[in-house]
Amino acid sequence: MAMSKRREARFEVVVEQGGKPNIDGVFEDEKSATERANFLLRLAKFPVVRVVKVTGTGREETIFQKTSSGGTKLTTISPIETANLCTDVLQVFSFDSRMTLLRLLRGYWDDQGVIPSEQLHRYYPLRYFEREALLFNPAVSRLATLQAPMLGVKPHERYDQITRLFTALKDLAQKSDTLAPFDQALMRGGISGLLLAAVDRPVEERDRIVTHAFATLLEPHREWGAKLTAVLRLHQEEDGENTRLVDEFSAEIVDGREPIRALIGYAPDLASALLALLAALRGDLDDRLPHTEPLLALSNALASDGTGFGFARTREALLHRIRGGLDGLTPLTRSGAASDARAFSSIVDGMIAFDGYMGGPAMAESLTRRGKTVWATGGTDLPFEETMTRLAGRFTTAAGRLGYLLDLGASAYGHKKISVVIQRVADEFNRVKSAAELAAPGASLQEVREGLGRRLRAAGIPRALADGLIAKIAAIPDDQRVSVTGLGVVTGMRTATMPHAQPTDMTVDMRAPPAPALRLTLSYQGRTVAVPDAGADLVIGRGADCGIMLDHASASRRHAMIRLRDGVFTLEDLSRNGTRLVPQAGEQRLLKMGDVAPLSGRGEIVIGSLDLGEHPARIAWSVAGGR
Repeated sequence: MAMSKRREARFEVVVEQGGKPNIDGVFEDEKSATERANFLLRLAKFPVVRVVKVTGTGREETIFQKTSSGGTKLTTISPIETANLCTDVLQVFSFDSRMTLLRLLRGYWDDQGVIPSEQLHRYYPLRYFEREALLFNPAVSRLATLQAPMLGVKPHERYDQITRLFTALKDLAQKSDTLAPFDQALMRGGISGLLLAAVDRPVEERDRIVTHAFATLLEPHREWGAKLTAVLRLHQEEDGENTRLVDEFSAEIVDGREPIRALIGYAPDLASALLALLAALRGDLDDRLPHTEPLLALSNALASDGTGFGFARTREALLHRIRGGLDGLTPLTRSGAASDARAFSSIVDGMIAFDGYMGGPAMAESLTRRGKTVWATGGTDLPFEETMTRLAGRFTTAAGRLGYLLDLGASAYGHKKISVVIQRVADEFNRVKSAAELAAPGASLQEVREGLGRRLRAAGIPRALADGLIAKIAAIPDDQRVSVTGLGVVTGMRTATMPHAQPTDMTVDMRAPPAPALRLTLSYQGRTVAVPDAGADLVIGRGADCGIMLDHASASRRHAMIRLRDGVFTLEDLSRNGTRLVPQAGEQRLLKMGDVAPLSGRGEIVIGSLDLGEHPARIAWSVAGGR
């Protein structure tokens, strides 16, 4: 026993205050003490922080000592307007609750270099956080204010409930060692092995088990890029549950300013950073440019998601960071107003989707606010109406223009100018002559009307006008009702948020005659490829997995997609530089990212830029009946 006592040691975190040393805390292991010391240094409250090892015999040894550089901004809570409600401690581990904590305490997580999933299971960090009254008390107060109305209680009552949940969370953290077998299951068998090991545990415990296993996986990785890479390595395509979990943890990592800075690496200005995020979002990040490996890995993961819905959380997080960049006051470039305007136009065009800008109402608001200042003249912001007109004018389709206007009307900013928005929406509808202007291949007329009705109501369009606009669609002749998907058919996230997404519920108006079997033949450099012989989808681009590979500097890795849906062939542009369609009969058309056009008869798909000294690729197409 005496020998054991002599071997025991404790670790004291000591801070200097007013020239006098004070013990901040005593710890059983060096790691916990050093973590606390580093945290105190980041707060910049004390000029000196040290860790002292005290042996069982009373001998003291300073094993860590650093001086604060001072001037560090005090970490505070971030403004949030919504908060996921938890009534049981196990609900704290859910994705929505973790994202609430992530956004409420963004500065704190950045300082710590962790995500909530990592720290919810660690007792000492939880205890330290509780002792930081300037963070803990305001955070609990904000949550209580937001959640009290949901429960029908007073804010102070909800405050007490949250503090009890936090106590229960610390108690669980002290018992987290019991989850070690699940950590090992993830290491050995990946996500499928983890889920198999947890199959007999109650459903309500799953989030706690999964987050603990991922926290253990991430613990050795201190850099944001390394964390993301570790999570993406677990991704297995064609496995929905695997993709869901990889998506959630990827979103938790990238939804922050510091992680995004680390992932982008060097960027000469804000515009370059935002364009890199947009390229990653589309799965089209150029691997010839000096992007970081983790961001390229993320782009590749998003590109592999053919439906566009598998990484919905990560896409949403990237859009959240893009909005953050647009909402700030930082100039887009370092070369003046003209350069800012050009950069903003590139960003705007990169966000165009079929039925509006990616990101929905929040993005419509951010783009409009930034547009007012970027397009300012003579030091005066561009008027709201003119900014709205310019942004709507970036679309070549009525569906895109109306989608943006309805999103703007649904935002808090646009709602203040709702009369102007309503007038412009009505003007746009007056120009609509057929369903084709509001549709792409996909869903039934009923879905067109329902999706349009939802968005009109969300935008605050008066009921009488909305009914009239919907009636206009209903009055379209029967021969135009085959295979159309309406403005904003919503399934979780908007189509505009997911530029590559296509509806999965394909329907055809039964009054129309059945479409004959069709075959589209593509010819390029002596090679012929047929759809659907080569599959219902075919990608054109620089990527090695493309059905037609191009060797052009201006071509994207996934430049364009040909699809066969309900007997209709379409081509969607996925690129930054556009795709030109040259039909044998009809007018030429330049498609931009997100544009969809039907393919019929004969013609050429032209990709490439004469400005870059290229000879554009000319891919001949021919659509004919079945063999």
